Amino acid sequence: ALQHLKKTLSEPPVLSRPNDEEILYLYLAVVFEAVSATLIRETTEGQKPVYFKSKALQGPELRYQLIEKIALALVYAARRLRHYFLAHTTVVRTDQPIKSLLGRPDMAGR
Repeated sequence: ALQHLKKTLSEPPVLSRPNDEEILYLYLAVVFEAVSATLIRETTEGQKPVYFKSKALQGPELRYQLIEKIALALVYAARRLRHYFLAHTTVVRTDQPIKSLLGRPDMAGR
């Protein structure tokens, strides 16, 4: 197990180019002070990163609610990765319960 860990750490993931019409996965991560998006493609060897982008939140963005931060991360990624979104089917994944948040309008407080 230690040798596998050493090998994994010594070979950092290199960004790869997706094949035509390949399904891509966009992983959104949200923390208090930042949002990030990672575009991944799945291969027989496992998941390979295509693109990674993060944004530090500043000023009023720090006070956004969780659902607003997720939306901000998606908009931020869509603006930067538009050419990937147009050429490929993209599945958005996050560890946040978006479906339950969208079903409860009182969560936005408006």
